[in-house]
Amino acid sequence: MDFFHAFAQGNAVLIAVFVLLIAMSFVSWYIIFWKGMLLRRERLAYKKFYVEHVKIQNWPVRENLKTVDGAVNFLIAEVKNLEKVLPQYSGHEAKKEILTMHLLQVLDETRSWLDKGLTILASVGSSAPFIGLFGTVWGIYNSLQNISAQGNAGLATVAGPMGEALVATAIGLFAAIPAVLAYNTFVRLNRLLVQDLRHVAEQLTVYLSNDAK
Repeated sequence: MDFFHAFAQGNAVLIAVFVLLIAMSFVSWYIIFWKGMLLRRERLAYKKFYVEHVKIQNWPVRENLKTVDGAVNFLIAEVKNLEKVLPQYSGHEAKKEILTMHLLQVLDETRSWLDKGLTILASVGSSAPFIGLFGTVWGIYNSLQNISAQGNAGLATVAGPMGEALVATAIGLFAAIPAVLAYNTFVRLNRLLVQDLRHVAEQLTVYLSNDAK
């Protein structure tokens, strides 16, 4: 079975299917490596921040933001902005409500930022098998047409074209399986990171609302 037989035969549909699936696989693997490195960096940054600040309640709110890395920097940046407007509000509960509202908004924006690329992985995981299956069906259909035209249904005549058609399904699965596994993994890791950031936001809210009394 020659993998490049479809290209040699000039079957436009199969060529398009193969090119599309290979492109989808390339894009999904690029996102997998990019998201993997991003989340690893974010996790290390959060652990560093937790040890240096959260665990010992040493909040770097008034320090240079360069001392804070990762997504938690978004929270600290918002807190620094809020410190300028909090004195305009009177009452502990009012200040706490303002802090909570703004920090939750930052968490939502952070979650959206962390979710970048996941839609593509989900699309590849759900559509690639069907695109591959379409290529297989089309290849089998063309093979049967050729067999009918030649009037020869021997094993040698059937096996080659049928096998080449099935390659489309294999490529579709090759593109889809890593994308699905990576999507599920990244969704879980994003959820855990956002939970950790929410914990930081809650502690910052308590700290600043008490500090601003």
